[in-house]
Amino acid sequence: MVNVEAQLQYLSDLDQQITTLLAEDDIHAEDILQLVDNREQLLHSLLGYLAEHPEWAQSDLWREAIGNTQQLVEQMQLKTAAIGQTLHKYRHGNKSVQQYKKFL
Repeated sequence: MVNVEAQLQYLSDLDQQITTLLAEDDIHAEDILQLVDNREQLLHSLLGYLAEHPEWAQSDLWREAIGNTQQLVEQMQLKTAAIGQTLHKYRHGNKSVQQYKKFL
């Protein structure tokens, strides 16, 4: 039980680190990817424990972890959409530059 609580705390710590990186203007893709991979492995471990101890699925700690996961997914989707929009603007600007170069 203590181990699960420690894992849930580590999950929360990973969430905070990912959230901090997502809030920055610069993209730290490798760092985010590593943290997300660590988080995924930890979740697999926790899900295995939940399969053996289904009563934990009703705990406040687990519900909080689920809520945090949902918020993190939303933040990642918003960041991805923003990056996509920036890329779209960049590509449009690049096409304009190519058009102007034709006249030089």
